[in-house]
Amino acid sequence: MEVAANNVIRIPTSLQMFFRYWYEFLKPFHKLTDREIDVITAFTYKRHQLSKVISDQEILDKVLMSEDTKKKIREECDITLAYFQVIMGKLRRNKVIIDNRINPRFIPNITEENGAFKLMLLFDVK
Repeated sequence: MEVAANNVIRIPTSLQMFFRYWYEFLKPFHKLTDREIDVITAFTYKRHQLSKVISDQEILDKVLMSEDTKKKIREECDITLAYFQVIMGKLRRNKVIIDNRINPRFIPNITEENGAFKLMLLFDVK
């Protein structure tokens, strides 16, 4: 069902901040802290970058959750290994990461068009 957008709001942002906004918007569904959102944002951003060169979803998820990638995420987020492991446990408990991959429910389905991403929100009012 194609729905015409009746309200358009432009949000100037970087790609990584787009993913941050995505998880902020979904906070009522995952209930993560800001630091946990930092980590899942970094994973999602890295997944998006890798998806441009890895088309096989299974391989993409394995590379994303490899020890090398996790180490880079820890360094980017400036957190210790112990704290990173606590955060990963919380992401698993909250079902943001399931079976060592990001829950597809929490990966935005976006299409890039002229340097912009379009994200449509449909509120099903009952």
